[in-house]
Amino acid sequence: MEEKAVLAIILRRFWVESSQKREELGLVSELILRPNKGIWIQLKRRRECVS
Repeated sequence: MEEKAVLAIILRRFWVESSQKREELGLVSELILRPNKGIWIQLKRRRECVS
């Protein structure tokens, strides 16, 4: 439950962008399709909305 709360806070405050293109990811076929070396992401702060 705590992980979901932390993830929700991060997604509300930051834009999440991948640093890699889809072609650069080597996919591993397991029960869930996932990249073999992970995905590098960038977090960009969202602007504060003043209402």
